[in-house]
Amino acid sequence: MGLFDKFQTHIQTDDSHKNEALRTRYFAASPNAVLTWLSEQIKTQGETVRRVDSERGELAFNGEGWDALATIIQVDGGRTAVDFTMNRESRIGPDLGPLVTKYYEALEQKFPLRAIGNQSVER
Repeated sequence: MGLFDKFQTHIQTDDSHKNEALRTRYFAASPNAVLTWLSEQIKTQGETVRRVDSERGELAFNGEGWDALATIIQVDGGRTAVDFTMNRESRIGPDLGPLVTKYYEALEQKFPLRAIGNQSVER
């Protein structure tokens, strides 16, 4: 990440993000398993889960000075996509990129990773 990335008040992951760390992750797990586990993980990090909507695959949560929405959907047989949208209340505050990375790394420890963006990582 560059210097100006630290001042971003909004960050959103997607398949083709210029920063590979902020590309969509695809896991071999059911959406409900990912949603439930991620919700518990957020709580253990001391952050607040505001809303869980399993039908829409959304998990809204926040930390000190920022809020986030995780979108968790099944895209095809056995692959579940996880994306994050994060917003910071002011220009000064926590760097949002490492927050996303922290959650992706935790998910990768729990569930088999199948792809990052459009690149398969099947082993």
